[in-house]
Amino acid sequence: MESHEDEDITIEETEIGTEADELETLRKERDDAVEARTRALADYANFQRRARENETRERERGIAEVARNLLPALDQFDLALGQPAEEGGVESLRQGIEIVRDELTNALGKTGITRITPEIGEDFDPMLHEAMLQQPAEGAAPGQVSLLVQVGWAMGSQTLRPAKVAIAPEGE
Repeated sequence: MESHEDEDITIEETEIGTEADELETLRKERDDAVEARTRALADYANFQRRARENETRERERGIAEVARNLLPALDQFDLALGQPAEEGGVESLRQGIEIVRDELTNALGKTGITRITPEIGEDFDPMLHEAMLQQPAEGAAPGQVSLLVQVGWAMGSQTLRPAKVAIAPEGE
């Protein structure tokens, strides 16, 4: 009988050894999975940080480009303000203001921002125009632009500010 008991002990030891090996394998797989998850989380956190840094850098680059384009207009203001007050007059002041306005418009144009200036008789477009009042005008059919009240601005297909206009009324 002793040999039978020894056999049972050997079988049990073998089963325990196999289970221990399986347990060790499962522990290793678990540790590997935890390590892979930790690495993936760290990689994702690094990706988010780099994306934020890139976004900040690109925003600053865009602001710097706009600022560089506006500097010539500021130079024109400085030049105008540096002139003695008694020289020139109203017409000279007007010309200086026009130069500065043109410089600012050019600076905005370099960044893709354009003026919305509808002509009299142009069809009213609610995406580009804001109707402020109704006013008849020669050359404007009902529902068309009859007067430009204020210029609008667009950047590509996005309207930054619609042009404020008067619309020709119905039946006049």
